[in-house]
Amino acid sequence: MITRLLHRFTDAASSRRGKFVTIALWLVLAVVLVLLAPSLASVYNNSAQNIPADSRSEVASRLLLKEFPSSKGTPAILVFSDAKGLSSDDLARARQVSDWLTSDQKPALVGPVLSIFTVPQAASQLQSEDKTTMTMVATMTGESSSQTFQDSVKHIRDYLKQTTANTSLEAHVTGPAGVVADAVLIFSATDVSLLLGTVVLVLVLLILLYRSPILAFLPLIAVGWALQVVNACLGFAAHAGLFSVSQQASSIMTVLLFGAGTDYSIFVASRFREELQYTEDKYLAMRTTMRAVGEAITSSAGTVILSLLTLVFTAINLYNSLGLTLAIAVAIMLVAGLTLVPALLVWVGRAAYWPFVPRYTPEVARESDVKSLKGFWGRLGLWTAKHRILATVGSLLLLGILALGNIGSVPTFNLLTSFRNPTDATEGYAALQKHFPAGTLAPTTVLVKLKGDQADVYQHLTELDAVAVALQKSTGVAKVQGPTRPDGAQPIVDPAVLQKGLASLPESLKQAIRSGKFTQQPTSGPGPCQGPTCQPVNPQQVALIGAFAASSTYVSPDNSTAQFSVVLKDDPYSLDGINVIDPLRSALNQALHDNHLDADGYLSGQTAELADTYQYNLHDTYLIVPVVLILVAIVLGLLLRSLIAPLYLLGAVTLNFVASIGACAFFFQHIEGQDGFNYAIPLYTFIFLVALGADYTIFLMSRVREEAQRHNLEDGVPFAVSRTGGVITSAGLILAGTFAVLTTLPLNILYQLGVCVAVGILMDTFVVRGLLVPGVVLLLGKWNWWPGKLNSVVSEPESSHEEELMAEV
Repeated sequence: MITRLLHRFTDAASSRRGKFVTIALWLVLAVVLVLLAPSLASVYNNSAQNIPADSRSEVASRLLLKEFPSSKGTPAILVFSDAKGLSSDDLARARQVSDWLTSDQKPALVGPVLSIFTVPQAASQLQSEDKTTMTMVATMTGESSSQTFQDSVKHIRDYLKQTTANTSLEAHVTGPAGVVADAVLIFSATDVSLLLGTVVLVLVLLILLYRSPILAFLPLIAVGWALQVVNACLGFAAHAGLFSVSQQASSIMTVLLFGAGTDYSIFVASRFREELQYTEDKYLAMRTTMRAVGEAITSSAGTVILSLLTLVFTAINLYNSLGLTLAIAVAIMLVAGLTLVPALLVWVGRAAYWPFVPRYTPEVARESDVKSLKGFWGRLGLWTAKHRILATVGSLLLLGILALGNIGSVPTFNLLTSFRNPTDATEGYAALQKHFPAGTLAPTTVLVKLKGDQADVYQHLTELDAVAVALQKSTGVAKVQGPTRPDGAQPIVDPAVLQKGLASLPESLKQAIRSGKFTQQPTSGPGPCQGPTCQPVNPQQVALIGAFAASSTYVSPDNSTAQFSVVLKDDPYSLDGINVIDPLRSALNQALHDNHLDADGYLSGQTAELADTYQYNLHDTYLIVPVVLILVAIVLGLLLRSLIAPLYLLGAVTLNFVASIGACAFFFQHIEGQDGFNYAIPLYTFIFLVALGADYTIFLMSRVREEAQRHNLEDGVPFAVSRTGGVITSAGLILAGTFAVLTTLPLNILYQLGVCVAVGILMDTFVVRGLLVPGVVLLLGKWNWWPGKLNSVVSEPESSHEEELMAEV
C-alpha cells in the first residue's frame, strides 16, 4: 500500500506535465518562504541553557542569584603580566584601566569592578606571589549573546591594547566573558565561508566523478533550493519559540543537507543513466528509476530522520535542538529528492550527462552487465565471492585493530581548548595559569542555605568555619574563601571569638556598613565625624567592623545563606577539575552533618555545571544508542523482510563507528596532542555514521535483492557490488567531503566532528560495503532472508520494464 502510494507520488512528480508543476511549486514555495520568514541568522540562540533546569548546578545558580543579587553577570578577568615584574609604571597603567572601568566612560555593560585599587584588601588574591601578574575582575551585565555584550568586551580589549602599547606590560581579557566573546566572534564569520566551501567542494567532486558540468550543477541547484526552504522553516520555528537553533547546529545542518541531498541526487542520476540505455522514453526511464530507488531513498532518509528525532528525548539542549533542526532539514531534502531532483533530471533528459550522453542501446546495455564485472568493483565483487571468508575476517580484523585506539581516550569539556587558534581569552588564561592556581579562572561557588525562620549565618560562624576547613581538605582544592576567611587564609581571630564579637555590634551599624553609608570616626587626631551614621569607635571595634565588612561579601543580605568561593588546583574546565565536584559535594554534605547544621548545601559555577553535563551526557548516550539501533533494525527488517540481515548489518555499522572513533582518538590525542574528544563527539558521530551508513546499506542490499531476482545469490552479489560500487563510492566521497569542510572551521568540536564522520564514511564506503557486508551475505546464503526463503525473493525471469510500465499507462 505504502509502496504503491510512493510510486504514484514519484510518477506524478516526473511525468510530462508533472515536472513543470513540481518545479513551479518548489519555486513558489521557496520565494514565498524566503520573503516571509525571518532570517535564520537573526534568531540564532547560542546561549540556550544546556542542561535541565532541575539539575543540581542550575538549582544552585538560581539560589545564588536570589540570595546574592550582586553576583548576577558574567565575569571578565583582566590579566596584567610583565615577565620582569610589575613596575610602578605597570601599576599606574593598571590603575588607569581600573579608574576607566569605574567611570562614566566605561563600556555599557560593565558592572562592579574588583581590583587592588577598588578593594586594596584583596591584593593578596589578585596579585601573584612573584609580583609578575595581576588580575582585575569586571562583572559584565546583560545577555552574553547580545551584540552590546560583544561590543563591551571588545571596547575593553581595545582600551587595554591602547593603554599597554609600546610597553612590556601584556593585558588580556579572559574568564567566562572573554571565552564567550571569542566564541561568538569566531562563529560570526563561519556561515558564508562554510556554505561557499561546501558548494565548491561538492561541485569539484561531481565534475571529477561524473565529468559532466550539467550533471554537477543539477544536484547543487536542488540542494540549494531545499536549503532556502529549510532555513525559512527553521527561522519560523525559532522565531515562534518552538525550539532553539544555534549557529553550530546551522553549520552541521548545512553540510548534512549538501551531503545527503547530493547522495540522493546521485542515486537517482546513476540509476536514471542506467535505465536510459534500456528505455528510449525518458519519462518511462525515470518512472523505472524512481520505482527502483525511491523506496531505498525513502527508507534511508526515514532512518536518518528517526535517528535524529531520538535526540528530542535527550536532556542536553546541545543534542535536543540539533535533532529537530537536522530532522526537519533531512525531511525537506527527502521530499526534494523524490520530486524536485527527478523533475529537473527528466526535464534536461539525456543532455544532463553531456558529453557522455547515454544512448538507447538495450542489447549493448545487457552486454555491459557482464562487462561491468571487469571493472574495479566488479573484480572486487568476484574476489569477495571467491574469498568470502578472507574478505570477512580481514575486514573485521582491520576494524578491530582501529577500535583499539579507544583505549585511553577521554572526553573533554574544556572551553579554552575548543578554539583551534589562539585567542585573547586563551592567551590570558595561559598567563593566568603560570602564576595562579588554574581554578582561578572560574572558581566554584558553594552555598550553605540555613533552614528556619530565624536562620542567621553570624550565629553559626564556628560551624561554618569548620565547613570551610572540610572543603579545603577535599581533593583538588587550592583555596577556600568564606565568611571567616575572606582572603582564603587561616583566620587570625578564633571563629568563636569572632562570632561573639560581631554579635556585639549594633544592628544599625551593621546595616550602615552593608549599605556603604558608614563613616568611621578616626581613633586619633583632629577631624570631626561626618554623616548621620558616623560612629565613635575604638581599636577593637575597628577590627570587628573590618571583619564584618569583609565577611558580608559571603553572607546574603537576609543572613540566611553563606557563600564559599572554592578555587580548584586543576583547570576548572578539565576532566580533572570536573572529577573534583562529586568529592567536594560529599565533603560539604558530610561537614554539614558533622557540625549539626540544619542546612542544605549547593555547588554552583561552571565546573559544577560541567559535572552535571558529564552525567547527563552519559544518560543521553545510554538512552539514544540502543533506541537508534532498534529503530534502524526495524527499518532494515521491514525493507529486507528479514530478521537476520538487520543484525549483522547493524553490527557492521556499529563496529565501523567504534573503529572510526578509535582511529580518530589515537590521531587527536597521540598525534595532534589534544587533551581528548569533545564530550559530544561520540554521540554525534554515532548518530551520523549509523543513520547515514544505513543509506549505503539500504542501497546495496536493495540491489542485492534485485540482482538475486535476476540471477542467484552467488552471482547476484558480484553484480550488486559492481552496479552500486561506483555510486556508493561517489556518494561516500561527497558526503565525507562535505563533513570534511567542517575541519576548516576554527572550533575544535566541529573540526573533530568533521574528521570522525569523514573517516567513518570512507571506511564504511570501502571496507564495510566493499568487503564485509558482501562477504557476510555470501557466507550466510539463504539465511540472509530468514524467516523468508531465497525462493520467495527470486522472482520471474527478467522481463521488460518498459512493457510493464506501458501496460500501466
